[in-house]
Amino acid sequence: MHLDMRINGTTVLTGLIGNPVAHTVSPVLQNSFFTAMGINGVYLPLRVPAGSIGEAVKGLKAVGFAGFNVTIPYKYDVIELADEISEEVKLLGAANTIKILNGKLYACNTDADGFARSFEEQTGIGFEGKNVCVLGAGGTAKALAVKIALKGARLVNIINRTEIRAVELAVNINSVLTGRGSAGKVAFATEYGSEEALRQLNECDIIVNTTSVGMYPDVDRCPLPQEFVFQSRQIVYDTIYNPSQTVLLGNAKACGCKTVNGAGMLFHQGLKAFEIWTETAVPQDISNALLIKFLKFLNG
Repeated sequence: MHLDMRINGTTVLTGLIGNPVAHTVSPVLQNSFFTAMGINGVYLPLRVPAGSIGEAVKGLKAVGFAGFNVTIPYKYDVIELADEISEEVKLLGAANTIKILNGKLYACNTDADGFARSFEEQTGIGFEGKNVCVLGAGGTAKALAVKIALKGARLVNIINRTEIRAVELAVNINSVLTGRGSAGKVAFATEYGSEEALRQLNECDIIVNTTSVGMYPDVDRCPLPQEFVFQSRQIVYDTIYNPSQTVLLGNAKACGCKTVNGAGMLFHQGLKAFEIWTETAVPQDISNALLIKFLKFLNG
């Protein structure tokens, strides 16, 4: 038996707020960053009941948290509580990282950068000139679809069961691109299950799933019909990381596609958040070593 000296009066406090949070693996990642960097810090999962987001954030600020991550369903609500918001948050309308400094809350979004970096590292290609289908039209879809468009995709097709939400997202993306000097429409909306959606899925280069279909514990579900046949040239990216191989990825892999799950995105958005809170850059060798260990951990 020994005395546990890890936590003391100078420990940097960080965490995750959301509901639910029991499934999260972010504490494994963030606490590993603290250890690897030799920083006296801790990261805690904190379940915040409905209607209590304001009280929770006020409490974290009061007890001296350096910052925290935000997950479902509070990525939008927390913006209203922030003193300042980053350009990414203004662009995407959602925040996943809050830094607390001198009593003020700074809202950031590291999802899109984490996604783009993980996609490019794990596939060896970028989005420039590609035809991309995005499944879903929620907050994650917005962050990723905007980033894909800004990275130079030729076409971004938003496929969603509720077509009006897909239309709204497509309009938003085209508006962002127009504001940055781009000419012509890049983003389009298609209703899930339609003949047009099937045509777009057959013709695209990359399929990105941003829905929760297939996530634990509903691991037997797939966001595309089981009879859909992938093209072997396609890359299929699923933002889900638990299970490590969803039904979607399994079906795509069986057709010869290159497949990637959301573990790399989780890692890189978490890395960016850690650097924001600690104002410390994680060296590449440490980042690479932890990424390998983290992926092995998620893959069991």
